[in-house]
Amino acid sequence: MKITTISRSARTLALGVLLSAWPGLPGIDSGMVHAEEQKPAAQKARRTPALRNEVYEKLALAQQAAEANDFAAAQRALEALQREYSGKRALNSYELANVYNFYAFIYYSQEKYQDAIRAYEKVLAQPELPEAMEIGTRYSLAQLYFVIEDWQRAASMLKSWFKVAPNPAPDAHVLLAQANYQLKAYDEALRNIEAGMAEARRRGQEPKENWYLLMRVLYYEKGDIQKTTDILEILARKWPKKDYFVQLAGMYGELKNEKAQLGAMETAYLSGWVTGERELVNMAYLYLGSDLPYKAAQVLDKGVEGKQIKATAKNLELLGIAYRQARENKRAIPYLERAAKVSDDGEMWARLANIQLDEDDNAKAVDAARKSLSMGGGRRPDNTRVVLGMALYNMGKLDAAKNAFMEARSDERSAKIAAQWLKFLDTEIEREAQLAKEV
Repeated sequence: MKITTISRSARTLALGVLLSAWPGLPGIDSGMVHAEEQKPAAQKARRTPALRNEVYEKLALAQQAAEANDFAAAQRALEALQREYSGKRALNSYELANVYNFYAFIYYSQEKYQDAIRAYEKVLAQPELPEAMEIGTRYSLAQLYFVIEDWQRAASMLKSWFKVAPNPAPDAHVLLAQANYQLKAYDEALRNIEAGMAEARRRGQEPKENWYLLMRVLYYEKGDIQKTTDILEILARKWPKKDYFVQLAGMYGELKNEKAQLGAMETAYLSGWVTGERELVNMAYLYLGSDLPYKAAQVLDKGVEGKQIKATAKNLELLGIAYRQARENKRAIPYLERAAKVSDDGEMWARLANIQLDEDDNAKAVDAARKSLSMGGGRRPDNTRVVLGMALYNMGKLDAAKNAFMEARSDERSAKIAAQWLKFLDTEIEREAQLAKEV
């Protein structure tokens, strides 16, 4: 059984672990959401210029326009501010950083991601930034690189963020793991996600479901089936869902652990998650492979009668075979008859003739054998003729039986048994003739 849902698109995986911590207004630093506040004593002081009140008031005008979703007006206010403050009154580095930070917010709000990136890069270019602002800007840039699917720069920016961020939160480690996954640096990505899980546990938190999902993909990409299976077992136990049990069954199959494979699929089936035709047929095959033919028949029977499984010759034949292996011949025969009627060759009629013969229903065996022969006789027309001859003999039609065996004798595969029957029939015909004379 193949896994069908482990792989995800690059964009979906990338955005799936992004956290919505974008700067809502100038001066709000998103990176601090993912890093704990550092004690002032542990920080190296930075000589950051002051933000003049008059500049702050003009930034507030841009802010009011942005809050009204009038981004064009907000941008005009920023451009006017830059024109007004030039020469000796030029904006200092901290004021410029706030202006560019606001530009980045405006561009991001309009989904102009490349412009937002350039604005954030100008923020970082300013000297003596407040540490919190640098941390937030680096994280915002990393997220924007994810949005445009520039995985290399996303990873590089996150690594630079880790160097300045105090006590990075678990999600940040997972985000870096995602970037490394996209770069196919699977071992490094695993180290990142393990670090994130360790940090979460240190904080008394449980690792999230999508972290395990990412870990599962990483091990699968590395070809580590055992580790992939281990992660799927955790997912199935903590967050029981159809996909996890079906994929787990597939992994057990890869590991040749048929018992566990059946157990995983049976759990999914009994939970009502296995409803598609292909899945139901696979479930039946697993039961058959585990010598549980009656359960296989029940799955197929319910599926066919409930219209979940198409009543094709192949599916009906499988259902009949399952019942026959379960020694439920009377229940097998109707389905095998249905299979024969929709089949385009004589094989199914030939098989049905054999079963009818075993059931001592000789008239139906004769009928099935003749229908098979009219369609070519299946894979072994010589054997079909032998079955026909035996059924005719059981019905007391010795001459007709003799004709069937004579035709079977022409094929060397059945020549020996046909010759034995012909010898026996000659004796029987002669005996009956002698009895008739005596009468």
